[in-house]
Amino acid sequence: MVEQVGEVRGPPLPSRRTGTALAVLVAAVVAVLLRLAGVEFLSHSTGEGPIWWPLAGVGAVALLLCRRRLWGPIVAGLGIGLTVAAALTGFSLNAVACAVGSVCETGLTALLLRRFLPERLTAGLRGQMMLVLLCALAGTAVASVVFAGVIGLGGGEVDRLWWQFARSHLLGLCVMASALLAQQIRHPAQILTGLRDHRVNLEWALQLLVLGAVCGAVFLTHQRVITSSIIALPLIWSCLRLGPFRTAVGQALTAVIMTVGTLHGFGRVAALDRSGQIVIALQDAVLNLTLITLVVAVVAQARDRAFAVIHDRTRDLNSAERMARLGSTRWSPGGRDVVWSDGMFALFGTSRADITPGLPAMLATVHPHDRGRLQQEMVTISQDGQLRTTEYRIVRPDGDVRDVLSYAAAERGTDGKVRQVFATVQDVTEAKAAAAAVARAHDELAAVLDAVTGAAIIGADPATGVIQFFNRGAENLFGYGADEAVGRFRAVDLHDPDELADLVRSGISLDREISRSLASRGQHGQQWSYRRKNGTNFPGLLTISAQPGPDGQPSSLIRVVTDLSTVLQVQEQLNESQDRFRLAFDGAPVGMAMVALDRDDPGAIFHVNAAFCELTGRTEDELLALRIDALLVDDGEAEASRRNVAELLTGDIDTITTERRIVRPDGQEQWGRVSTSAVRPHGDGRGPYLICLVEDTTARKELTERLHHDATHDPLTGLPNRLHLNRQLEQTLADRRKGAIAVLYLDLDGFKAVNDTQGHGAGDDLLIQVADRIAASVRSTDVVARLGGDEFAVVCPGLGDEEIALQIGHAILAELMREFDLGSCTVRVGASIGVAMEGDGDTGPALLHAADVAMYEAKREGKGRVRRYTPDAGHAPSSAGTP
Repeated sequence: MVEQVGEVRGPPLPSRRTGTALAVLVAAVVAVLLRLAGVEFLSHSTGEGPIWWPLAGVGAVALLLCRRRLWGPIVAGLGIGLTVAAALTGFSLNAVACAVGSVCETGLTALLLRRFLPERLTAGLRGQMMLVLLCALAGTAVASVVFAGVIGLGGGEVDRLWWQFARSHLLGLCVMASALLAQQIRHPAQILTGLRDHRVNLEWALQLLVLGAVCGAVFLTHQRVITSSIIALPLIWSCLRLGPFRTAVGQALTAVIMTVGTLHGFGRVAALDRSGQIVIALQDAVLNLTLITLVVAVVAQARDRAFAVIHDRTRDLNSAERMARLGSTRWSPGGRDVVWSDGMFALFGTSRADITPGLPAMLATVHPHDRGRLQQEMVTISQDGQLRTTEYRIVRPDGDVRDVLSYAAAERGTDGKVRQVFATVQDVTEAKAAAAAVARAHDELAAVLDAVTGAAIIGADPATGVIQFFNRGAENLFGYGADEAVGRFRAVDLHDPDELADLVRSGISLDREISRSLASRGQHGQQWSYRRKNGTNFPGLLTISAQPGPDGQPSSLIRVVTDLSTVLQVQEQLNESQDRFRLAFDGAPVGMAMVALDRDDPGAIFHVNAAFCELTGRTEDELLALRIDALLVDDGEAEASRRNVAELLTGDIDTITTERRIVRPDGQEQWGRVSTSAVRPHGDGRGPYLICLVEDTTARKELTERLHHDATHDPLTGLPNRLHLNRQLEQTLADRRKGAIAVLYLDLDGFKAVNDTQGHGAGDDLLIQVADRIAASVRSTDVVARLGGDEFAVVCPGLGDEEIALQIGHAILAELMREFDLGSCTVRVGASIGVAMEGDGDTGPALLHAADVAMYEAKREGKGRVRRYTPDAGHAPSSAGTP
């Protein structure tokens, strides 16, 4: 082991020196390019320097992307590159100060990260990203001081240039901040692996195209209406679907387009009066978009981590089932919708490929003596929904008998009927001694579950407020057991203490409010905030009524607390439904359009989304000037569309789904599945309209045609199969104007010996070569088909007489008797060929059967020959193989 370690550590030394030199070179080139780009493209004409400094963010990201041993070469390379760039643009005081400040910025950031950042990044810690940002900000702050010092020594304007340097560097850092998120959950090398995902890269290219188009529309035109906030939509798309690194690239592209467009007089920002205002407004716009993107990126990362946790827990559950020798299943009454976990298949000693989940399959594994009892248990629980524990035996395919213990529980619907039955099945063969304890624990759990209700009912003393009764629903809602709450807590102790403190500061007493309500109305009902045992809060509707005692005075105050979390969520969803619809409509991946149903002009398009524009190949303005039927290929489909609109207008139908061909301006046709629904608003003054959802089904159409081809052709040889041959033969028989029709039925002689000695691969290769030789031996109008195994058939239409058919048969036979090269060996086979003419059968199957009979006659006569069908020939079996 020691020698192996020495061998691993020795060779990398030369490659490490090469990597160091390469890091210096790459850093220098990047520094030169970014410096020149900042001066040439990102600087205002007044000479105030770059709007934002790209090297500030790129330097911080580079430090995290590369190993720590390369940080020094990177800083050195940046210094070299900035010096070269300063020489290329002229050694001005500002250029020298900027180069010194930038090197100090990246160098100090590297020192701080080396000091405070852990050697190995821990997954999921947002604090690490904040630490990186703080180190980068500290480096920028110190670099600003160094910059100001150099400017001051040279007699420059320290205040103005220092503030300009700090703003541009901080903004450059913010632009690339999203890329820092990639380091929270990945090793740096894994980022490059993630960038090789072709599907995501295709979506990334589309997102960059949309982003560039939106940015160009806002900042590369003279428009003054559209605000820069619309650019946040494609950036949010990138955050939610493409990851932080790709988001950073899109953010940088956005900042470049915004800066270049504004500095060249385009967009709203360029319309400001003074150059100073333009610079500040542009930096604010870039900063706002950057912060929005960063916040959404953080949220997206949290979502992805949540999905990863769910996946891991599912995997852990499957692992736990395997270790516990446990399986789970669920089914609907009547045995529908049966689902098995992986543990069920392992428990029964089978796999998903060998058995289809279902109650019959499950009962088939049960020991015959226990099958009737278990089947009755399943029927009973599907009817009454009572929790059940059943012990029975199963018999695995290898004959092994196992004892299993099943727990089953029912879920009821709102109508009280059993909707689903859930069950776990555990192998207790080795642990049967503990079955009694497991059963007792299950019975206790069943009692708790049976007592669960949807509301907490709490009884309290009217004088002291001490809890006297705490039902199971309250235990479930608050998290306290009855033994913890009864006699120990006051009812008011369950309220949110922060809300109670606010009431006290406002001079309001909760007890007095309740007493006043009870005195005036006999009950109290109000929404309050409550706190569970675990410290979480939830909104609850509190209803209090007094239970009178023998003397007529309240003996107990009965509190009913209902959790309003779901109700409030539904209410919030209803309030936000309009915004969600707009966002879903605009961002839907399928085309959507809203079409007017006005009686004067039905079918006019008045709203479309981006996907609809892309599908039709038209801009939104072009579409809004058209009627929906103008997009269709021909007059027939357009007329059908107008009839559908008329039916929707009159209310004869409310929804319709059709398939239409949509013509694009370039003449290209797209198939679309159009689902149309009529919306008829009531009471808001709006007229009826249509919502059309158009799904591009062009690829599906092409797939259907390909599947049809696969269904009618032999997958090995590519020849038509028996189904295709029968259809072709029937069509040929129906059109007898072009001469006689012959069918040749061919069966290979000696194929089985090749297949048995050389293997199935060689046999397949031989069949492919046989098919090629047969096809090469017949006319171009003849149809060659493989019927199965080593049997082939040829349909020959338009023959002058049967001699031509026999000549074709002999030509095929001569080709097949030549030697076949199978790569590893050469073989010879022959063939027996039967020939039947159209007079030998009135139908395709009859004619094919006659040729089959003739082929068997050829085999009886010694094989390797062509035999014409005669009515007195013997009868061949319906499906024969090679003798």
